[in-house]
Amino acid sequence: MTLNRFMAMNILVFSKAGRFYVNVHVMRKVAALVLMASFVAIVPRAAAALASEPSATAVFPVELWDTSGEGTKPGQAERLKFATNKLTELMEHTGRYRSVDLSRFTARIAVTEPRYNCNECWRDVARDAGAKLAVLAVVHKVSTLISSVDLYVADLATGKYIAHVDAQFRGDDDRAYARAFEFLVNERLNRK
Repeated sequence: MTLNRFMAMNILVFSKAGRFYVNVHVMRKVAALVLMASFVAIVPRAAAALASEPSATAVFPVELWDTSGEGTKPGQAERLKFATNKLTELMEHTGRYRSVDLSRFTARIAVTEPRYNCNECWRDVARDAGAKLAVLAVVHKVSTLISSVDLYVADLATGKYIAHVDAQFRGDDDRAYARAFEFLVNERLNRK
């Protein structure tokens, strides 16, 4: 039986008072409401699927702002590279970001240092790499024991920062840096 034929028939409906017949026009309205409700339930899922496409993101190398007076420690450059790789991995793992390859822009990136104080000189590098977003991270080292990290996400189309999260952490080794970035991305950024 087709839907039209089904709707054209008077349908027997049971209620507490007994049996009664429903008008065809009422049934058509009910069917229309059911169809609209199913459409409303489907559309947000499709929109969410489109919105869940990861954005091309330039994850710049993590920078160190050292005000500890302790000087450069052995392994610090490797630790910052480790932190950058960890940050990139964590950002991609959220499913919201897809990192772009910045390896061919190494010389241009070096000129932008320190990015936290260059008046957004890194934007052209990010755009040229094909990114829609840029991620900047700065570790502020107060001492060997105390550091903080700030993470900024910038929308290159609007020129605005769409996220800023920060955290403090203890220690000056790979484990401390890894835990700080895990907390920052998973517990702070991912919840925005």
